[in-house]
Amino acid sequence: MKLKWDRLSILLAFVMGLMVLAAFVFGHVYFLAPIKQGADRAAQLVAEQTSLLADYPPEATLLEEYRQTYEETWEFLPEGERVDQELVIMEQLAAEENVLVQQIVRAEEPEPIEGLDESYRKSTYEVEMTSTAAVNLQRLVERLEGLERIWNIHSFGFEKLGEESFSGTFTFELFYYVAGSEESQ
Repeated sequence: MKLKWDRLSILLAFVMGLMVLAAFVFGHVYFLAPIKQGADRAAQLVAEQTSLLADYPPEATLLEEYRQTYEETWEFLPEGERVDQELVIMEQLAAEENVLVQQIVRAEEPEPIEGLDESYRKSTYEVEMTSTAAVNLQRLVERLEGLERIWNIHSFGFEKLGEESFSGTFTFELFYYVAGSEESQ
């Protein structure tokens, strides 16, 4: 069978070629392109979620990080007043600086810290002390301010009692956190 190429067969071949091309373009535009866009969006979403997982580890890891951070900052703002431990530390530092602590008095009852919720509190204490040199009193206050727990010393004064005797006082605040307070629940 021999195919004769006349006008009709060329036109028919051309129309068939155009139909195949049109079917290809139609399929590409209406079927293939949306599937490809959906696949690209899914790949982008997977990439974003993978980077999020890398940036924010699973809850167990986050919990451990929070626990470590809490333990590191607990000395600055402990749970509960724990004034006894701090006074023992102050007595030890006073002995090292040749200062004799005469009296420690709670100046004010514990009160909430202004601007924070009720579970954050402060206690105010006043200390009377004596020493043979004024510099000893000053060094004691400086060392107390350098401790890990926050000592807010807001007044310090001393006077000369005799040739080698000085008396001093300072007022300090200790801040702490009250876990499980009724106001915070």
